[in-house]
Amino acid sequence: MSNTKQIFVVGSSRSGTTMMGRALNNHKDIFTFKEIHFLGWLCSKNDINNFIDKQDAIFLLSKLFAIQKDGIFLKKNPKQFTRKSEAILSDVAEIKSIEVYERFLQTITNENGYSITCEQTPKNIFYIQELLSHFPNAKIVHMVRDSRDVLLSQKNKWKRRFLGASKIPLKEAIRSYMNYHPIISAKFWNSAVLHGNKMEENPRVIKIKFEELLQNPQEKIMELCNFIGVEFDKKMLEVPNIGSSTSTDKKSELKIDSSKMEKWKKGGVSAAEIYLSQIFTKDRMQANGYELKNFVIPPIFSVFYLITFPIKAFVAIILNLKRIGSITETVKQRFVTK
Repeated sequence: MSNTKQIFVVGSSRSGTTMMGRALNNHKDIFTFKEIHFLGWLCSKNDINNFIDKQDAIFLLSKLFAIQKDGIFLKKNPKQFTRKSEAILSDVAEIKSIEVYERFLQTITNENGYSITCEQTPKNIFYIQELLSHFPNAKIVHMVRDSRDVLLSQKNKWKRRFLGASKIPLKEAIRSYMNYHPIISAKFWNSAVLHGNKMEENPRVIKIKFEELLQNPQEKIMELCNFIGVEFDKKMLEVPNIGSSTSTDKKSELKIDSSKMEKWKKGGVSAAEIYLSQIFTKDRMQANGYELKNFVIPPIFSVFYLITFPIKAFVAIILNLKRIGSITETVKQRFVTK
């Protein structure tokens, strides 16, 4: 039996974390959660080890249950889980926030008859150390994808509502549309990949390049199974072809689709967007084996994106205030790299 109790699939948004979560969910021992966004949204890095009283803990646990039931966009009624949360927390007067999160993960996993938890919130990339510290039997799967394909996916993310994800509210589609800017996307990618690359020497962390997964799915999934300590199951390769921001969902098509690789070369992003993406991600791109496109002269439209960047960054923060636990923490994570 595997010693792994939790798997956290992390990475820059639109880097294949959801696909990997679905692949792992096809294993008989693993239950994959929806994106929970506990760390950074419901609880900041500075608060996860703080004790909260019983009533606050019950409310937090109820919110987690509501997110798992309805998703992050439709978490309308956490009170429906109050009695359940009270029963789970009946033995405490106060408890750490991260311990509430742990009980939530364990409860849902056990209820569904599985032994290993898989949580696939991408931005947990910024909390790898905290997760490894609190969960001694956890493994981290760091997904890395070409920043230019991430750029293309982020640019079109707002279209998901019209490509099969009809439950996404219109206001969320608008928020995604307004959030996009090539420099913002590049900085977020750079920061996320840097955080993950710093942990590569940790034996409980594995890096999987999205492109390698697409090219050799069985080989990479077998490598992952060995890392986790579970037997490979061919069903893990039968992933529904949904979630793309550039094509309509095909739920009946079960495979790891190699056509998702290097889509940026086929159009959808301008020369200026590609140029700026490479400017801000060059070092991390090369460190992860991605070849840069050569530009003789900078595309003229790059000036427009440089001028509008501060405005778009400010607008993005305003639009995401409800999704940010700590503005200072978020800005440092996404925009300040060392």
